[in-house]
Amino acid sequence: MNKSGLQAFWRGEHAVNAELKMLMLPAERKQRALNQMGREVKKQSRKNVKHQRNTKNKPFQERRKQRSREGQMLSGFVKGSNIRQRRKGNSSITIGFKNNFMGRMARVHQEGQTQTMRARKMSESLKDDWRNEPATQAQANAILRLGWATSRRRDGRRKKISRQYIMENLTKLQALGMLYELNNKRKGKQSWQVALPSREFFSNDAQWVKQMAHDAMKAELSRGK
Repeated sequence: MNKSGLQAFWRGEHAVNAELKMLMLPAERKQRALNQMGREVKKQSRKNVKHQRNTKNKPFQERRKQRSREGQMLSGFVKGSNIRQRRKGNSSITIGFKNNFMGRMARVHQEGQTQTMRARKMSESLKDDWRNEPATQAQANAILRLGWATSRRRDGRRKKISRQYIMENLTKLQALGMLYELNNKRKGKQSWQVALPSREFFSNDAQWVKQMAHDAMKAELSRGK
């Protein structure tokens, strides 16, 4: 594993006898065995994502917020050529991702991470715009979800608030202020912690790699010359 992302890295199968046998193989057969090992890592990683289960066969932790668009978590990382293999010398191979950014993001998902989010001050020009623009549907939904459901009328009675009412009677800036007030967990905070769960989809477990490499070498040796 390196700074740019995740890698499965091994020499032979981590077992002395098999490594010696591998070193004795002609270069073409050695490369064929290594390529097969690389394909197995990619195949298993794709299988984990397809079934939404980690390397220990446990379900991925669900997203905190459900997306409106359907799609499997982490599918982009194992799609097509996004996950790649590359030989290093004549006795090792690495499996990684097509660029450093994707590698870093894959590592965050693989290992989990706690990120510090910081509040950004709104510019005066944006405030002016939001003072004159009506609240959005997303803001209205969030306000209702956080519990603002009624308001007091002049006669003292309570009136049920609808999404349409919020969009017609509140500006974007007013809705933003109400969201900060309702969501008091972040009120007044300039930073907060967000924990991203581990979803270990990339198959670089040492024991699994060892067994897989053993099977790949065994299959290559059984082919004869």
